[in-house]
Amino acid sequence: MRIYKSLIATIAIILFMSGCSAGPNALTTIQGPVGSGANSSIGDIYIQNVVIAKGEEATATVVATISNSGLKSDQLVSVTVENPAPKSVIFSPANEIDIPARGLIKLGITPESPHVDLIEFTPRQSSFVKITFVFKTAGIIDQTVLVVPNTGIYLGAAPLASAPASAAVEGREIIAGSLDGISVKVLNGTRRAGFARSVADTLQVKGMKIIEVADAPNKDTAKTEIVYAPGLQPKAEALAKALSVGVLVADPALTGTNLVLTLGNDAPFSIS
Repeated sequence: MRIYKSLIATIAIILFMSGCSAGPNALTTIQGPVGSGANSSIGDIYIQNVVIAKGEEATATVVATISNSGLKSDQLVSVTVENPAPKSVIFSPANEIDIPARGLIKLGITPESPHVDLIEFTPRQSSFVKITFVFKTAGIIDQTVLVVPNTGIYLGAAPLASAPASAAVEGREIIAGSLDGISVKVLNGTRRAGFARSVADTLQVKGMKIIEVADAPNKDTAKTEIVYAPGLQPKAEALAKALSVGVLVADPALTGTNLVLTLGNDAPFSIS
């Protein structure tokens, strides 16, 4: 009888331990290379084991496991790195990197994986840098992550892209740091209370200077609009990429600010 009870207790412990690692956030299902990577989450998105793997040349790739516990897919639409910033960030595949519902992706681990590559990136080895992930639905996550050599467990984490000139073939290029110091007026064209303030706060992550936050005259604006001053179309395009929406409008008479962002009902962020 004692042997029988001991056997039952052992089976119960095994089943309990198995159950602890069976969920969508379990290490057994979402872990990439085991290292000293950073972990964080926002909404249904979990980012784990984030490091930047750098080779001998001035290129690197972001390594991470990104999982989505939600019932709808989400998309990684922008990544920025600071202190130091690379000259450019290249997405492969181009456009957006999809994180499927109830699924995961392993970023940068093999040549077949989705990649976010950093070009002309020259941090000190084993230093920490700031990285910002922007998701179409979940929103924005900031992390401080370690720069590691692409050796050992990160041996396969090599950039697919080698120079900005190859971006048209290998992925979508984002000019890093292009929004630093740009002044923006943010208007809420929706009925979502406090939405403009939430978006303005997230834009400051990218170094943008918020001049004013207010309500737009039209509270039922369908499409987000970005009005830009003369010569600032590239900045407006960079903001549209960061938001993943935005109709660009030139205004030669615009003064007092570089850009005016009017948020419409198509604005994708769910910001609390």
